[in-house]
Amino acid sequence: MPGTTTDHRQVLVVGAGWTGLISAKTYLELAPGTDLLIVDNERSIGGVWCKERLYPDLYAQVSHPLFEYSFYDMPREGITPDGFLSGYTINKYLNNFARDFGLESKIKLETTVTEVKRSSSGSWLVSFDHGPDVITDKLIWAVGPGSSAVQPSWPSKGFTQPIIHSADTGSNLDRISKVERATVVGAAKSAFDTVYFLLKAGKKVDWIIREEGGGPIAMGPPSLFGVINTVDALSTRAMASFSPSIMRTSGFWYHAIQRTRIGRLAARGFWRFANFLADYAAGYSENDHFEKIRPEPHGYGMFWARAGLGAPSAPNFWKVIHSGELNVIRSEVESLSHTNVVNLKNGISVQTDMVIACIGFEKPYRPFDRELRKELGLAYDEVDAGRWAELDAQASNKVDELLPMLKEYAPAASSVDVKTEAVLHGPNRHYRRLIPLKLAASGDRSICFPGLVHVIVTPTISEFQALWNSAYMLNMLNLPSLDEMEMEVAVFNAWVRKRHLEMGQKHSYCIFDYLSYIDTLAGDLGIKTARKSNPFSEAFVRYKPSDYRGLIDEFLAAQNKDKR
Repeated sequence: MPGTTTDHRQVLVVGAGWTGLISAKTYLELAPGTDLLIVDNERSIGGVWCKERLYPDLYAQVSHPLFEYSFYDMPREGITPDGFLSGYTINKYLNNFARDFGLESKIKLETTVTEVKRSSSGSWLVSFDHGPDVITDKLIWAVGPGSSAVQPSWPSKGFTQPIIHSADTGSNLDRISKVERATVVGAAKSAFDTVYFLLKAGKKVDWIIREEGGGPIAMGPPSLFGVINTVDALSTRAMASFSPSIMRTSGFWYHAIQRTRIGRLAARGFWRFANFLADYAAGYSENDHFEKIRPEPHGYGMFWARAGLGAPSAPNFWKVIHSGELNVIRSEVESLSHTNVVNLKNGISVQTDMVIACIGFEKPYRPFDRELRKELGLAYDEVDAGRWAELDAQASNKVDELLPMLKEYAPAASSVDVKTEAVLHGPNRHYRRLIPLKLAASGDRSICFPGLVHVIVTPTISEFQALWNSAYMLNMLNLPSLDEMEMEVAVFNAWVRKRHLEMGQKHSYCIFDYLSYIDTLAGDLGIKTARKSNPFSEAFVRYKPSDYRGLIDEFLAAQNKDKR
């Protein structure tokens, strides 16, 4: 039960992962002496990289120099031959970061937010599963997209084997070690990682993937042309320009690639070749089981990433999966029965010692009631449906005009499973993916929602969002009119639906386009976007977090210049 007493804090940060830690550090740097508290429901620091979630062979999907804060170096420990970082290294880094920047004493762990309300004074009243409530002037909701697991709810009669979510793999290693045959349900990146982990441990695996929806996640090739890490390549402006981004609609590369037919043909050829490399590395054509996990649409699965995009980050990833005892079945779980039987909708039944559900995460908004979600842009308000339908239509036309490639080559997108209570459906209506429109337009700068943009360089995006949010909350950032902010939201959401199909109907997905998102936030903050020393490097050398070192000083210098 929530506490009966109440504490007051000037700032409350919910979440102690990449986003929450940098949000707290940045706010305190801009406003020293702020009474700030960080809460997290896990037992240790790290968010999705907390100690309890870790297990052997869990690696980040980004190479070493791209997965760190700009001003705090990641140690060169636990790195695979391909340059990917171990989860244990990341956990150690985040704990050291909290220690070195004086955040440990401000963190309260094993504390779950149960309810968020607006008080009569305009503050936020936050209740927890234990301890006193907190009234806070500013609320930073830094709960990321991998925080709230969707729990399975299949009909069950007499089934006695353990059922866990993939997020709980790390806390169930002893149980998993005793398993001989496991059933994995789902086709997200967590499913690929789980299958790899089980097969490497010598387990037999039945992998259940439903026929409908976006299909299996697309897995990028480990390298392009055998010489450059794929994520490194996508961190160059030249390669990023082959992806049609609504946040990059000016400049040489945009006009050369997106505004000419020959440029769009070249982009299509690039993605076709990249997809060929991915398919070849995965070996989808080697047997019928692997054909069942080939991403759709065939030939362009990597470009559309309609179910998401992942990287084969663990050592010998595809070799391990090909050599293991793997049975892929395209169907859905209908029921569980007879102690250890999983029954599928296609009539097949399989025996199992454990079911691991890799069925994703819902948006972490349950502590907000339905009306508050509408007010905060977390859910769509039926009262405004007509006006937003008009805005969405205008935005759709604008995207078609600016990025004709998406219209020319688009496959049909399936409707996603709109079960609001299951996934809390749809991209947020937040300006810059961060702040609710109505409150911002009224001058209320008391809440923000960082960390819910899906990207591959979480630390860098988190750092920019933290600075943008802190500047916003401290009245150091000017905003456009409500009409302009609404159109910005409508255009972005129209673009992401067209760009990533099913995935874009659910999330703010910027997996290929994070550089243009960084440029957008940097432009708002008065920070220089071109960070390289010469035009060649600007186009063809990968962007690293260290390129953005000194962000806060640069922002403050821009602020002082504006005051003169």
